[in-house]
Amino acid sequence: WYQRRVRGGPGGEARSEPSSSPAGSSVVSSHTMSPRVDPELLDTDSPAYRAWKKSILLLWKTASQHKYAHIFMQPVTDALAPGYSATVRRPIDLSTIKRRIDTNEIRTTAQFHRDVLLMFHNALMYNNASHAVYNYTVTMMADVVEVIQAFYSTHNQQQSLKAQRSRASSIASQ
Repeated sequence: WYQRRVRGGPGGEARSEPSSSPAGSSVVSSHTMSPRVDPELLDTDSPAYRAWKKSILLLWKTASQHKYAHIFMQPVTDALAPGYSATVRRPIDLSTIKRRIDTNEIRTTAQFHRDVLLMFHNALMYNNASHAVYNYTVTMMADVVEVIQAFYSTHNQQQSLKAQRSRASSIASQ
């Protein structure tokens, strides 16, 4: 499934080749999204956090049901992909992301987005551009990033409406 993205250097030693995002991909840095963290999300017992967690688990489920998600469901081993641990410094997969959501290690949409992008970038870095996994990654990344962007958009609209209602309420009470 995986092809090594490391070529022999002078003398036969392995060296890493730089990787770039594929042309036309819709990679969006989490820094371009809303950097605000809702303080209620910091309290795992709050209704806002529970609602966010339910929504983010739906996003995870959408990603995990993608036609190419089977490639990303479990951690990649060196037995499956020789040299993977030497090439990829921060391995991550969908099961690890789910566990991190369940254990409250991932507490914001930006953290979820970051981990999903890391998973895809690891696959792009390790696999050669001519390999099927590379192409599957490009396709799945575009689809999943689109869903995450829609979530950000919806969430930001809800926060704007909430802020407007709060301002209107405080003006009316004066």
